[in-house]
Amino acid sequence: MEIRDFAKEYQSKTDDELLRLALDSEQLTPEANDALKGELSRRLINGTDRVSEFREQESQRKTKQAADPGRLFSIYTVGRHRFGKAGYVYNSETGMERFTTTVFVVLLYFPLIPTGTYLAERKRGFFSNPITFLEKLPLDWEQVLKVWVVAAGSALALIWIFKLLPRLLYKS
Repeated sequence: MEIRDFAKEYQSKTDDELLRLALDSEQLTPEANDALKGELSRRLINGTDRVSEFREQESQRKTKQAADPGRLFSIYTVGRHRFGKAGYVYNSETGMERFTTTVFVVLLYFPLIPTGTYLAERKRGFFSNPITFLEKLPLDWEQVLKVWVVAAGSALALIWIFKLLPRLLYKS
């Protein structure tokens, strides 16, 4: 890619995204680095002070990661569990996915009472990576209703299968 291509791409990024790139500028190609410096100066985000300040904020954010509100007990049939992935956004450059998820009180795998909706972030990978809960949001009732509809439909299908199974097995 040429420096013009990088410059055009960096114009569409937010200040925070540019600062994240600046934190890892040694991993960028010289052309990408020049375009990044140009875009930072165009936006008047100059100097290592701002990058250092952003690095400190990122460090504090990572240390303040909320404990997983989706687990209350180690028994999966009773406790709290998170459901849903609304507002899903994936950043292919950083490999991070961001979404909202709702935590429910669970009894026998069935989501009963919603306790909160959270903005969550994690690095996408083959194996599940730990989720970072960035902030608690107002309860997302659309997501709650979708989870309840899927859970009720699953429960009804399970009941129907158990009623139908003896007829199929012991058909005379």
